[in-house]
Amino acid sequence: MSSLASRATGAAAAAPSPRNMGLDRARAVAVIAMVMGHTLDAVLSDAAREGPGMLAYWSMRAVTAPLFLFVAGWAFATTVQRTGAQGPGVLRRYVPRVGLLLGWGYLLRWPGWGLPALFAGEPWVWRHFLAFDALHGVAGALLLGAGVLALLPGRAARMGALAALTLLFPLAGPWVRASVDGGGWPLALEQALAGKTSNFPLFPWSAYFFAGGFTGLGLGLVKRVPQWLVMIGTGTALLSLMALWGGDPRVSDPTLVVWRLGLLGVVAGLAMLLPARLDGHLGPVGRASLWVYVVHLPIAYGWSTFAGLASRWGHSLEVLPAIATALSVLGVSLALALPAKRLYGRWRGASPPARGAPSVVLSPEP
Repeated sequence: MSSLASRATGAAAAAPSPRNMGLDRARAVAVIAMVMGHTLDAVLSDAAREGPGMLAYWSMRAVTAPLFLFVAGWAFATTVQRTGAQGPGVLRRYVPRVGLLLGWGYLLRWPGWGLPALFAGEPWVWRHFLAFDALHGVAGALLLGAGVLALLPGRAARMGALAALTLLFPLAGPWVRASVDGGGWPLALEQALAGKTSNFPLFPWSAYFFAGGFTGLGLGLVKRVPQWLVMIGTGTALLSLMALWGGDPRVSDPTLVVWRLGLLGVVAGLAMLLPARLDGHLGPVGRASLWVYVVHLPIAYGWSTFAGLASRWGHSLEVLPAIATALSVLGVSLALALPAKRLYGRWRGASPPARGAPSVVLSPEP
């Protein structure tokens, strides 16, 4: 009987810890802000953008993409640590996801409007097709992060490596861009590393993913202080340091990354403070964040030969109609993405992978 009890105790200790609902809230806020920001960018008139309220919003909107990458890294690192994955197991779990993310990313950039030029090898259309967006950026950082965490089994070593990567990508960004500008790089690699037509090249954007991974592992050590307080306090400290430093934060990659990390730390901390009674709504949105991202982009910006709102109503709406349109796009995206994710989850549950085979999902965290 004692042996049976000890086995039960061991199994309970080995079971994964409950979900971090604060993380799910932050993920939900990140994707909602992304959908709203993209739609407003697509339809808001030039005159409306100059209003005081929209100018203030536009300055804050710079945090939406970093927050999206940050929470993806947070979800990835905490999941690896929580499940105890090590060595090749980490790569088996995440390499298929990297391929899926890249596949979705390139599919969303498919230039159906320029196929003759694509097949003729015209550089301008290939630069469009191979440019790195958010899904590509998550995929590239996820691949590198999975490799690093596969090599390092301990939390402290993993945190040290993620911190080093957070510093490396902004610091090396200018050198990488200068090297790419010098020519001689394969176009796909150029676009991934620092391409001028890429919205989120790996240098310096991967820094936010690795900072999120470091944060997730660090918050796992926080026991006596609320995690939201740690986030807001750290973010405020970074913003204060930047204010004391003075000058334009855009003068270099490192200063801009630090400024944005401070801002997103405050935003993520505030998101973690949202009432628990909202978790039934925010939790599914957070867990389906990448699904929502995939669905809303064609609606806002179009896809292939399908004209999105940017082509139909581009830069034509005043503030209130634009906000109403953004809320409508958010509603449609959620209405499509959430059932799709649930159906996919049921399919995975009904058709479990073979023993030893990796599961493939769109999000860095199941």
